[in-house]
Amino acid sequence: IKSRNDKCDKSGNGNIQRRMSIVGHAIEIMKEKKETVINMELVSTVASTDSQKHYEYGFRLALLLIGLVIVLFLAALDRTIVATALPQIASDYKAFNQISWVAMSYLLTKTAFQPAYGKISDIFGRRSTLIFAVGVFELGSLLSASAPNITSLIIFRAVQGVGGGGIVSLVMIVISDIVPFKNRAKYQGMFGAVYGLASLAGPVVGGAFTESATWRWCFYVNLPLGAITVAIMIFMLHLPPRQGSLMDKIKRIDWCGSILLILGTITLLLALSWGGDKYSWKDPIIIGLLAGGVLLLVLFLIVEAFVSIEPISPIHLFKNRSLLACFGVNFFQAMSFFASIYYVPLYFQVVKGKSPSSSGFELMPYILAVAFGSIISCQLVSRFEKITGKHACEFGGFLIVAGAILTSLLDANSSRVAQTCYLVTSGLGVGFIMQTVFICSVLAVEEVDVPFVISIMVFFRSIGAVFGISIIGTIFKNALSKHVLTLGLNVPAEDLKDSTMFMHNLSGAQQHIVIDAYVRSLQEAFRIMIPFGILCFLCALAIKKTMRSSSECEVQNYSM
Repeated sequence: IKSRNDKCDKSGNGNIQRRMSIVGHAIEIMKEKKETVINMELVSTVASTDSQKHYEYGFRLALLLIGLVIVLFLAALDRTIVATALPQIASDYKAFNQISWVAMSYLLTKTAFQPAYGKISDIFGRRSTLIFAVGVFELGSLLSASAPNITSLIIFRAVQGVGGGGIVSLVMIVISDIVPFKNRAKYQGMFGAVYGLASLAGPVVGGAFTESATWRWCFYVNLPLGAITVAIMIFMLHLPPRQGSLMDKIKRIDWCGSILLILGTITLLLALSWGGDKYSWKDPIIIGLLAGGVLLLVLFLIVEAFVSIEPISPIHLFKNRSLLACFGVNFFQAMSFFASIYYVPLYFQVVKGKSPSSSGFELMPYILAVAFGSIISCQLVSRFEKITGKHACEFGGFLIVAGAILTSLLDANSSRVAQTCYLVTSGLGVGFIMQTVFICSVLAVEEVDVPFVISIMVFFRSIGAVFGISIIGTIFKNALSKHVLTLGLNVPAEDLKDSTMFMHNLSGAQQHIVIDAYVRSLQEAFRIMIPFGILCFLCALAIKKTMRSSSECEVQNYSM
């Protein structure tokens, strides 16, 4: 009897285990079917949304792209075009102490107003907002070209920056409205190349205008080209109009959040621009500006989270891990890009004895590599199923690290081949990230959030540029002061930091000592780009894998 009971128990347990296995298998099948239904609903929903969009093709698309390329080139060009014209502007106005504000005023307003344009375009419509931004940019250009004194020029450059900040964001937003996602990558690569080329062309074009005509042409040149874009947008850009009266739209603007963000950004940028240059980092003015900027930005986040009905930066975006990683990638990539643009030419001017204009051409391998990397990375992502924007960002971050290590090895004996290889490596890294990170950011959110995401991404790029230039500039100047004293050169370090022309007054032996001091200082400054690249690479690793299939086209991974 006992044996029979044992057999029954074993048989019963076996039956229970088999039944549990069958039930578990059935549950798994139900889960898979449920996920399939959800995914099919997602595809259906996005496809329905896609069918409601009005994409452009053929001749109309070509004209729109030409208009967008022109205005993006102008906005990027104006960031650096006055660099070589500043000495002549200062001489004409006899205002050397205020001359830095000609460039800074444009940078401050351009960066501060960028995030707001995403929401404004959502309220008033892309077409109206883009035409407004270009119009403000054109007005600022006209006023700057005819400015009677340095004070008015600074104010008018700030007006120009208000429009310029919107242009960069809105170009990317409009592209997402008129081009299907499956084709968007290749066009974004083209715009990334244009942005990089314009950044290099700025000092060259500004110098040419200053030497052959007048520096005022740095601003006059925007007028006819900008007018072409406005005409194209008026007659060719047909997007669905936004409903509501003008007053209703104005009431929808997040005024409190916008003011806090603009004031916080300007305060923080002033601290970064003045710190280590005009004032010591320990100066109460810098500490106050940093604290005030951070406080205003914290208040901005609180207002966006708990007060604003229609926030300009929806707070849920900052809870998205992939999106935060994209912000980080864009931030650190911009630190590396703009630090290179501003300080690599200094190496060629001082160490290699090149003129300011020719030093810009020496940077050509870097800029061409950025342009090539931007185009080829977007083509790879667009054409091959297994290559995603995440992969491009990871590879780009790796190349930035490698390029920073190589660039920090540049010295007085570096050959042309070595210089080119080092700069191309770093430039390819920046190029592989420049536009593919925007693809990753768009895939990380729902369609309704795309305008906000693009505006915030452009904002992080601008902030990263200021951080990069400020940090590398502080390290370079401190290192130069240290090495001048170490080498025993009886020359005021401030003279060497403020003007490379001072070297012409030194003897041959003294010039060799100064060059050695510059080499060591620049190497220390370039080494700081290594952690920039490492952080960029780590942020790229944190981006989640997204669905990117040519068969799904517009399907985005809403689960991220």
